[in-house]
Amino acid sequence: EPHESERTGRFVRQAKTECGIHTRTTSAGAPHGGALQDLFVKDAAKAAALKSACVKTIDLNERQACDVFCLVNGAFSPLTGFMDEAAYNSVVKDMRVSADGALFGLPVTLDLQCVKDLKQGDKI
Repeated sequence: EPHESERTGRFVRQAKTECGIHTRTTSAGAPHGGALQDLFVKDAAKAAALKSACVKTIDLNERQACDVFCLVNGAFSPLTGFMDEAAYNSVVKDMRVSADGALFGLPVTLDLQCVKDLKQGDKI
């Protein structure tokens, strides 16, 4: 027997999920901001070149690693990297990414304990 919300067509009951109920959709829909930003480098030579261009390597904590994973796989679309100061301030003030005005409720930044050996634009 379908759950009452399934009969009305508004929700679908899902087992083993965090909240148990999800909104029913008829299609996957468009990515947030209009285009999926898949930043994963599939070419080994290009990946090696990017690694060699780095001025420093850092160990990431679990949250930082999760943010990098989300950026690389497009979960933070339309972002193509961590937010700069202008985007950060725009999100904090207006909940919008300054570049295109897309709604974005949480700033995505790479917080580092020590930046004394880094300058703006360095690849890490």
